[in-house]
Amino acid sequence: KALVSAFDAGKVSEAIAWHKKLFHLSRDLLSVSTNPIPLKTAMKLLGRDTGELRLPLWPLDTTGETKVAATLQAYGLMK
Repeated sequence: KALVSAFDAGKVSEAIAWHKKLFHLSRDLLSVSTNPIPLKTAMKLLGRDTGELRLPLWPLDTTGETKVAATLQAYGLMK
């Protein structure tokens, strides 16, 4: 939301800074599995349940969920 708000307000350099910050997080999360599986897992781990995945998507296994949690911790988003 901050990235889009900054861009809409004409604060392009601020929007670029947000993009650079969020790009690495997105890249690392999406390296775990196919989108939106790791993103929905991250939201669940952060207390924002988005409901069940619809077929043909499957929830991450324990290893994948651990990788998502480690990524969130590395970015200071989760303890």
